[in-house]
Amino acid sequence: MRFLVLFTLVFAWQHAHAEVYKCTGKDGKTVYQSKPCQTAAKAEQLDIQADPEVEAAAKAKREALESEYDAKKAAKLETERREAILRNQTESAAALKQSAIAHQQQVEAQQRQAAALERQAQQGANPVMIVAPPVVLPAPTVPQAR
Repeated sequence: MRFLVLFTLVFAWQHAHAEVYKCTGKDGKTVYQSKPCQTAAKAEQLDIQADPEVEAAAKAKREALESEYDAKKAAKLETERREAILRNQTESAAALKQSAIAHQQQVEAQQRQAAALERQAQQGANPVMIVAPPVVLPAPTVPQAR
């Protein structure tokens, strides 16, 4: 932006102080140039004076354009800043949601584990008695006397 302003000022200064020559050729064509006429039927140096009112108007217009540009640039930066904040909030919300889902899954896994341990404890509290099948013993033999 500063380069543009500098370029405009240099350009305006050169035009304000430039010499202009009006050259009319033998064929009747009129040419305006910044160098003196070489081969012309008629040569005339024009006296161009800068008009302070026109220069002031041009300067005011340039300043208005610069301030408009600066305002647009500031508005764009503000919009980008707000978009970045919104994007960060959205990402944070998504991360919190993922964290909550993982936490819920962990709680459910712990509840399943607790239920399994409770079932094991209940099975241990009711002892199972295993009864062996009855054994038939042979009848006792009495020894006979001889």
